[in-house]
Amino acid sequence: MSMLNDRVRAGYVEGSVSILVNVVLFLVKLYAGLLYNSIAVIADAVHTLSDCLTSLVVIVGFKVSSKKPDSEHPFGHGRAEVIAALVIGVALGFTAYEISAESFRKIVEGSPLHSSILLVVLLLASSIVKEVLAEWAFKLAGKYRSQSIRSDAWHHRTDAVLTLALAVAFLIGGEYWWLDGVAGLLISLFVLYTAIKLVLESSSMLLGKAPSRDVIERIEQLAKSTSPLVLSVHHIHVHEYGEHVEVTLHIDLPDNITLEEAHKVASLVEERIKSELGYVATAHVEPVTSKRAVKHED
Repeated sequence: MSMLNDRVRAGYVEGSVSILVNVVLFLVKLYAGLLYNSIAVIADAVHTLSDCLTSLVVIVGFKVSSKKPDSEHPFGHGRAEVIAALVIGVALGFTAYEISAESFRKIVEGSPLHSSILLVVLLLASSIVKEVLAEWAFKLAGKYRSQSIRSDAWHHRTDAVLTLALAVAFLIGGEYWWLDGVAGLLISLFVLYTAIKLVLESSSMLLGKAPSRDVIERIEQLAKSTSPLVLSVHHIHVHEYGEHVEVTLHIDLPDNITLEEAHKVASLVEERIKSELGYVATAHVEPVTSKRAVKHED
C-alpha cells in the first residue's frame, strides 16, 4: 500500500474511531447527567457529541483530498484537508463562546454543585479516554503531516480538559461553588486560543504560505549537488496541495553547453528532488557565464 493510501486510511480510521468513542462517551455522560439531575454534565455530554461533527469533517476532508486530479484541479484536491482544519477551528471558536457564556451564567446565578463519587469517577474516566484519543491523533497527525487530524486532536484534548475541570468541580462540591464557572472561563480562553491558532494556520496555508528556510536550502543543496554544471540556484517556489507538492526553480548552467546537455541536467535535478523529497519539480534553465553566476548567487 502506498504512502498516500496509508495517509487516507489513517484519516478515515481516526475519524471513525473518534466518532465511535464520542458516541459511547455521550451516552455514558447523558445517563449520568439524567441520573444525578446535572445540567452541567448533560451539557458536557452534548459537547462530546458535537465532537462527532468535527471527526466527520476529517473523514469528508480526506475523502475529497484523495480524489484524483481533474481538468479543474490539475494539482489534485489536497487542500480540502486544510479547509477541513479551518472548519474545525471555526467550530472550536463557537465552542469557546458557548463555554464562556455558560460559565458566566453559573457564576452570576451561583449554581450549587451536588457531588457524587460515581459521577466524579465517570467524568475522570471520560477525560482519560479523550486524552488518550488526543495523543493518538497527534501521533497520526505528525506521521502523516495532517492538519485536519491535528485539529481534531486539539478538539479531543479540549474535551478532555473540560471534563477534567468538571470532575474536579464536582469533587470539591458546594464549598467552592464558583470554581466550576471560573475554571470554565479559563478553559474557554484556552479553547479560543487553539481555535484562533488553527484558523490562522489553515488560512495561511490556503493563501500560499512560504516554505521554511530549511526546505529552500535543502532544495538548493540537492540541485547543486546533482551536477557540477549547476552554477547557482534561485527563484525557488514551493506550492503545497496536501501531500502533493509542486516545486519550480531556476538553475544557472554554463552558456557553452548544448541544449541536450542542459535538458539532461535539468531532468536529473527534477528526478533528484522527486526521489529525495517526493516533490514534483520543474527546473528552468538559464545560460550564464561562471562569472555572472557567482555574482547572481551573491
